[in-house]
Amino acid sequence: MAGGRKQDDEGPQISPEEQARIAKAAKQVAAYANFLRWAANFRKDEITRHPKTDKVMMLSPMLSGRFSYCIEGDTIYLGAQPFEAAWLSAMPIAKAYVSDRLYLSVEGVGCMDSKLPPLGIGVFMDDQRKRAHIASAKWLQVIRVQVRDGVVCAVENQLGQRIEITRQDIVLGLKDAAKAKLEQQDMSRYF
Repeated sequence: MAGGRKQDDEGPQISPEEQARIAKAAKQVAAYANFLRWAANFRKDEITRHPKTDKVMMLSPMLSGRFSYCIEGDTIYLGAQPFEAAWLSAMPIAKAYVSDRLYLSVEGVGCMDSKLPPLGIGVFMDDQRKRAHIASAKWLQVIRVQVRDGVVCAVENQLGQRIEITRQDIVLGLKDAAKAKLEQQDMSRYF
């Protein structure tokens, strides 16, 4: 205790909501940085922007082939190899969309004096039956897997929480989410 002040009185008081937002932003910055490091290992044309929005990155068929999946009950398990798990384990995925691909969606979050933008990552699925199979599930759970000679040889731990699956187009979903968030902010101004 210096100068008679209590230790509890030092520094700014941060609300639990603000602490949660800061923690989420810190995790998301790390996940985005790891995703960029991962992406830098491949040719420029292996990851492209969605033609309708720059907030969605689409993985090529080759990169998408680094993921595997299986379905059990109402849950689809998306297998990620260690190289992909480095960024995927920290990515705060809010929702999975199934349309022409499997899209993993991350919400934007305030970070210091700016905002980390939302991000969608599209995993190519070459077969309509695979997409329909995935769309029939209610939840998506990312898991770490080991692959040898193109075959999953070990299933390891779960990465993050299970994620709700929706059959909506991601571009429409992102617009709807942005509109809902804006309406919520407008309503909170009145109360």
